[in-house]
Amino acid sequence: MSEPGTGRVGLPLRLNFNVWLAIGMIVFGVAVWLLIPSQVDEPPTMFGQPAPGMSPALFPQMAAAGFVIVGVLYLIWSAKIAVVNGFASLPRSAYLNIGVVLITMIAYVVLLRPLGYAIASSLTALAITLYYGSRNIFGIVIVGIIAPLAIYFLFTRYLSVSLPPFPWSSL
Repeated sequence: MSEPGTGRVGLPLRLNFNVWLAIGMIVFGVAVWLLIPSQVDEPPTMFGQPAPGMSPALFPQMAAAGFVIVGVLYLIWSAKIAVVNGFASLPRSAYLNIGVVLITMIAYVVLLRPLGYAIASSLTALAITLYYGSRNIFGIVIVGIIAPLAIYFLFTRYLSVSLPPFPWSSL
């Protein structure tokens, strides 16, 4: 397809939500790839020899490469389509809901270390369920209290995964 008046051939680029999402995926993949050396430690060498087996950086590198590859393919595909902006028709309450959940998730990350996984998760789940209007006490107790405690004990006791402990003990 040639551009009018220039005789040059080019891809018609339509900046839509999909294009921006694809660019975001590419940027995210590149950022993860660049952060891997500073965030993933290699196992220590024994007698001057590297540890046998796969490098711990392999799976993060595969995920980062996957984000870049899928982002590039998505960019190529999405630049060719015309998309109606669905966000324009959303009510203001939808943006408020997104903002409340985003602020709650940021508070969760901040509270995770000082309060521990179970308490921070309980408070976050309770806050979100109450904000969205749940009044079923049984459901609130299961989602807000029992589920985070069960996940904590399952992961720490049976799967040997380290989660931030309770602040008052090392259960």
